[in-house]
Amino acid sequence: MKRILKKAGILLLVFLLGTAGTALLLNSESTDNRSDFNDAVFPEVMVDMNDTLINRMYGYAQPMQADFSRDSVTPLDTSKKLTFKVNPYDSEVKSFSYEIRTSDGSKVLENKKIKNLVKEDQYLSVDVEIGSDLRMNQEYSMQIALELDEGTAYYYTRVVSRSQVHASDYAAFVKYFYEACLDKESADALGSYLEPQTTGAATNYSGININSSLSEISWGNLAPQLCQEGIPVIKEINETTASVVLEYQLTSQNEDEETELYDVKEFYRMKYQDTRIYLLDFQRSANQVFDGTLPVYEDDGIILGVRDKNVEYMLNDAATVIAFVQEGDLWSYSPGNEKVNQVFSFRKLKDGDFRDSRTQHDIKIVRVTDEGDIDFVLYGYMNRGSHEGYEGIAVYHYNRDKNVAEERAFIPVSESFEFLKKDLEKLSYVNEKNELFLILAKNLYRINIEENSSEILEKGIVAIDAKVFSEIVRKLPDNDVTIDTDSNYQISITCEKANFHISGKSGEDFS
Repeated sequence: MKRILKKAGILLLVFLLGTAGTALLLNSESTDNRSDFNDAVFPEVMVDMNDTLINRMYGYAQPMQADFSRDSVTPLDTSKKLTFKVNPYDSEVKSFSYEIRTSDGSKVLENKKIKNLVKEDQYLSVDVEIGSDLRMNQEYSMQIALELDEGTAYYYTRVVSRSQVHASDYAAFVKYFYEACLDKESADALGSYLEPQTTGAATNYSGININSSLSEISWGNLAPQLCQEGIPVIKEINETTASVVLEYQLTSQNEDEETELYDVKEFYRMKYQDTRIYLLDFQRSANQVFDGTLPVYEDDGIILGVRDKNVEYMLNDAATVIAFVQEGDLWSYSPGNEKVNQVFSFRKLKDGDFRDSRTQHDIKIVRVTDEGDIDFVLYGYMNRGSHEGYEGIAVYHYNRDKNVAEERAFIPVSESFEFLKKDLEKLSYVNEKNELFLILAKNLYRINIEENSSEILEKGIVAIDAKVFSEIVRKLPDNDVTIDTDSNYQISITCEKANFHISGKSGEDFS
């Protein structure tokens, strides 16, 4: 689908996959990023479930809260034995240790250290037998720690003892299903799992579900190639059903035989009955990774390609520079000279893997100046660089003249990506003094972008209700805040370029 960001900054929701029409080749360049973006060094950890790898885990640089990770659940049978596979890449793994805690982290039930990891092809293998008396159907937190030359990396999953959950069958089915979709002959066998409500050929690949036609499920007239293999991640599982998420990458050739890259995410809900698996729900989203070297320019804007409808973008007052975010990357576009520039990306141009292309992070644009400079906040999991494995926010300033993006502050937290996203939706504001104000992990921060400093103005903010927000507003400088209420006690708080709407109570003092 085509998605066009017009020169005036208007987003046109027009879609068409894989075509560039009469597009012209844009001048494209990449920013000189002053962060130390060395290659990712943390290994990946997976569970081997009857020869099918599941629950790929990524390393954290510090211990996280026990209830932090809801990424995966690993079922245990009565033997309480698990086999883990470690993809070390170029790192040396000295030891493997694990810790079992109650789900709230209040009590450690078991911890062990294993030094002898068995080398099997590209992986290291380790067998774990949990000795603690775990209650059936109760979730526990499992922390895995790998001792590396570079330090210690921590990994998280939930474990639960449940009988007859058919986890390996579900995982094998997901692997079979997505691989069959990529092969036209094999895809014919998938028809019995679908509930199609249309019979037409595929025209839109960004919103596929169980009601789509077999043609749409199997990528229509495209001939996509698997670029990065998917590994099933079990989100929920019980004796009746299971929910599994799969993420992988595809490449496809456009009409000019140029290679386009897509991030694909699939959701499966399944039921095991009568010795077979029934597909209860299926959803797929495919989002194109923007590539400024491809012909993406049209008379009325640029083609963002296949993606969802919500684009994070901002333009300066003169409408001469537009900044936009796609699949965790930040780009700028200058309509006057038909030029795009990659301002920020974790992705490697060559020899990348899922560690650098994982999108458990996002970017919040906070300001685009008339000169084309950009202030932005990177938040979530840090794929690589000096902060690899940390969850947190990094504040960046991009200087257009120097074509340099410099990190001005980094704040590590133990919150998940989803919580960080909610925090930044509450408050992200830059004043005329280049001071950035953020709500982060229940604290109000003031970050001086020019001086590379930060401080906490208010601690322990539980919720942004009217009373709390009025106290926060009093701390904002420049007297640029106005507060109005209507007859329904709806409060409209305006901070220069930002608007906040919060429900208040009768009798509150908002002066």
